[in-house]
Amino acid sequence: MTTRILTGDRTALAIESYVDEFIASRSQMGIGYFLIHAGGKRSGVEDPRACAMGSSYSEVLSRLRREGEHVLTFASRIDARDLAIHVVNHIYDRGFSEPVLPPEWKQEIDALLYANALIWAPDGDAAFDDGSHVLQIDDGDKVRIIAFVNADTQGELESSLADVTTERAHYYAVLREWAQKFELQWMNSHIETA
Repeated sequence: MTTRILTGDRTALAIESYVDEFIASRSQMGIGYFLIHAGGKRSGVEDPRACAMGSSYSEVLSRLRREGEHVLTFASRIDARDLAIHVVNHIYDRGFSEPVLPPEWKQEIDALLYANALIWAPDGDAAFDDGSHVLQIDDGDKVRIIAFVNADTQGELESSLADVTTERAHYYAVLREWAQKFELQWMNSHIETA
């Protein structure tokens, strides 16, 4: 049985997963890896036994349920670098050179980072133990993905940045296709082992 799934285009936006071992428990579902590709850069640990898959699957379903709710009012105007630096300074108190952002933008980011589920990754499991972070911002008929690594230095963070804007319908179609294929694999694994 094929256990690798790739939906989308790695050079723009894609989800890739691999399952080494399926598990009957829905909270775990399997052991493998879950990757997000944005602008040709990979987020996530590509190891056959990197994580339990349940958290990543649940997060994709949550994003589908909350379509259009991952918003910042200034989404198309903020620089990806500035947002990434502000986020790691806010969450991890990194002390990187703070970008010059209007105070109301900083307040909105801080207030909505979790309330509007702007953080797609990390998603609560070891899938992103490489320091990868992926932000999703819904902006009308577009979705903006900003991916970066919470690196040791600001320069490393900046060089890891990917900033991709895609049609909202396409973005959610990629998520939906991956979720459907993964669910089918997981369900079929129970049939084959029964």
